[in-house]
Parts: sequence; structure tokens; C-alpha cells
Amino acid sequence: MRRSDLALRALALAIALGLFLLVSGDRRVTANYTVPLVTELPPGATVDAAPPAEVSVALSGPWARLRGVDPAALGPIHVDLTQETSGLHTWYVRPEALRLPRGVRVETIHPAQGSIELRRGEFR
Repeated sequence: MRRSDLALRALALAIALGLFLLVSGDRRVTANYTVPLVTELPPGATVDAAPPAEVSVALSGPWARLRGVDPAALGPIHVDLTQETSGLHTWYVRPEALRLPRGVRVETIHPAQGSIELRRGEFR
């Protein structure tokens, strides 16, 4: 085998490998992550049942992007109830609250909302 044939075979192999990685990295997949949920209550407020400490988030995007996602970098998600008065209040988790890599989108958030009853303590 001549030297030029060997070089052409090596080049062809490198191109084939590069194309394989490019195509497989562009495949869209869905992955689930657990993201912390931080609830900020008014000073002195009491609640019977606090919102969950974390939410489950399903993200979709290119496999190569989701492979490198660090769940800690997505959140935490903050729910600010500090300006609320006593009574029943609904909290929501919006997709915009997550720090997503480019090309990745939120499919679902569970739970995406809930209710909390604040009891009057020494808060406004």
C-alpha cells in the first residue's frame, strides 16, 4: 500500500467520524432534572404545608447540549411571597425562572404551581 493511499484512508476515516459526531450530537432528546425550589415567606409568617423543596423539569434539546447540563446550574427557582398578606396564595413556576443553555427548551415542570396559606404573624 502506498503512503498516499494510507493518508487518504486516514482522512476519510476522520471525516466520517466527524460527520457521525455532528449528526448524533444534533439529535433531539428529552431529559429530566430535579431543580431546587426556594420559597421566600414574609417575616413571622407560618404555613401548614410548605411548597416542595424541589421540582422536576423535563428539558428537550440537542443531545450534545443536554449531556453537559448541570442541574445545579438550572436553578434554584425562587418563589417570592414576601409581599403577600395572610390568606390563601397561589405560587407558579415559570420556564423563564430557569437558566437554560442555548437551544434547550422546557417541556414540563412538575409541580408548576401550588397553593399556600399564610397565617398572620408579625408580618405586614
